[in-house]
Amino acid sequence: MTPNTANQRPADAVTKARHGSVRRHAFITVLVLVAVFPLAIFAQTYLVNKASARRSVDSRLLRSIENADRLNREVERALAMAERLGYVSVLTSVRPMAGGPATKVYETYVTPAFKETLEEIEPVDEMLDFATLLDARGDVIAWFRERGKFSRQGNVQVRSHDTPHMLLHKIKQAAGQDHRPIITIAFPTRIGKQIAGTLVVGLSFDRINRQIEEAIGENNRRALTISVAGSTLLAALGAYLLKLNDKARMLQSALDQRRHLAHVGTISAGLAHEIRNPLSSVKMNVHMIRNGVGKLDIADKGSLLRKIDRVSREADRLEETLNDFLVFAAPKPLDREPADINAAVDSVVDFLGEAHESITVDKRYSPDLPQAEIDRDMFIQMLQNLVINALQAAGNGGRMEVTTAAESNAITISVSDSGPGVPNNQRERIFEVFYTTKRGGTGLGLNIAKRIAEEHGGGITLAESSLGGARFVVHIPLRNRS
Repeated sequence: MTPNTANQRPADAVTKARHGSVRRHAFITVLVLVAVFPLAIFAQTYLVNKASARRSVDSRLLRSIENADRLNREVERALAMAERLGYVSVLTSVRPMAGGPATKVYETYVTPAFKETLEEIEPVDEMLDFATLLDARGDVIAWFRERGKFSRQGNVQVRSHDTPHMLLHKIKQAAGQDHRPIITIAFPTRIGKQIAGTLVVGLSFDRINRQIEEAIGENNRRALTISVAGSTLLAALGAYLLKLNDKARMLQSALDQRRHLAHVGTISAGLAHEIRNPLSSVKMNVHMIRNGVGKLDIADKGSLLRKIDRVSREADRLEETLNDFLVFAAPKPLDREPADINAAVDSVVDFLGEAHESITVDKRYSPDLPQAEIDRDMFIQMLQNLVINALQAAGNGGRMEVTTAAESNAITISVSDSGPGVPNNQRERIFEVFYTTKRGGTGLGLNIAKRIAEEHGGGITLAESSLGGARFVVHIPLRNRS
């Protein structure tokens, strides 16, 4: 046994142990996700439903208050018309009170025929349990909806200056004192400016709560369906990820044996191909789900659509990563043609800057910049990688600066940001393949950008930015035309 072989076997054993540990951790992670996902969805739905229930109760009560006020106005119009026809009369008199000053009181008389006509007014709100028109002594003038149920006093007295929201606050206070199933509201009923009676309306909290509970139950059932479907999808995705992990282990072993960058490209292309097909299927199904949800009439449709859009954006981001892998794995010869560098740079900055409105973008282009022969598609991809890094480093409220300049027989493009910059211990590795400090990054963006610049005969350097962050300078040499 040679020394190399002796050293290789322990190394292989360590590698296998490491991959076995990764597989176990991945398997455990998938199991935890499958178990926790339904509970998380259900807990989130419960909290959302609880907040939604409070809003629904308030909204439902406001609508009932407005309908009760509308009923009172209809009764007032009917009384006013009946008074002109002589079917209703309101007499006022002054009566002495024991131990106090005299008080002005009213007495309302309604003919039996008009009383039957008046009682034909039907409340439009099913949450109004009953409504009764009372005279000054508290005797019934007319019934609405259900006979025999009336209260001589209202839990909430309506004043002339009360708004629906003020009444809502009073009703909730009255209902919260002893959890009454019915809250009565007393509306003063007038003929002109003369009080003719009191309309007492009973709001049924039992009916309101029953409707809200039915809506919450439906939402919970929907959440349970979604959580079960999500768990199934996670289980399938976990199995697929474990399969990918096995493939990645095999590819990594081949990469360790050959120690050649060309094989890294082959591996990247194979991995991207394996992911692209299911990713296309995922994007297509997400689009179909969004169209289907958009046609439904459900309470939390907006929240579901936002979650679906988030999945779609993540799928697009994954596709961009795959494109980076493909560019890295299969470089193609440059297709050079004369181009306006300022126009190319400006198209990239404007396109990406629109998605980051909170970031201030300063553009300083040299007006006398000569044309350069470039591969426009590759050049734009290089700029996109640099500009995206700068925007992400700057963050919300930050700044990015893009400049162009002409040097001796070369053009420079500088992309600066106000972010944290690149630490000294990372400067030598920043352009290495697969080296990244960003969570979820591939470590290909800067490497691809540097390679594209070098294929144009130039390069990229890292410098200090006057904005406080990093500054990447691209050098593109001018080619002499024969």
